[in-house]
Amino acid sequence: MIVVHHLNNSRSQRVLWLLEEMGLPYEVKRYERNAHNMLAPPELKAIHPLGKSPVIEDTADGALVAETGAIIEYLMEGHPGSPLKPAPGTAAARRWTYWLHYAEGSAMPPLLLKLVFGQLPHRAPG
Repeated sequence: MIVVHHLNNSRSQRVLWLLEEMGLPYEVKRYERNAHNMLAPPELKAIHPLGKSPVIEDTADGALVAETGAIIEYLMEGHPGSPLKPAPGTAAARRWTYWLHYAEGSAMPPLLLKLVFGQLPHRAPG
């Protein structure tokens, strides 16, 4: 069984979507951000020292895996033959790896900056 440590307004929706697509059983442990500062609660920081989400816990072997790309790779390695991941060594597999890392490495920074700077007018003093 996979336990997904899910923080509201986080990237863990992608992991939940993947688990659904793979048809794997999972449980969601929900955490709510502090409404004032949007930080993770202490309960999640007990799971991940930075209070990051997503984090999955595999109850079969006790593995605790953080970071979306690492979680995706962990789940795919544990379930070889999934139609969601192309065969190794193929052009399709190289594209799959590219897009897996593109999401966090290239796409997410500008989106995060937009989110942060979009909040400044509402949260900045004065």
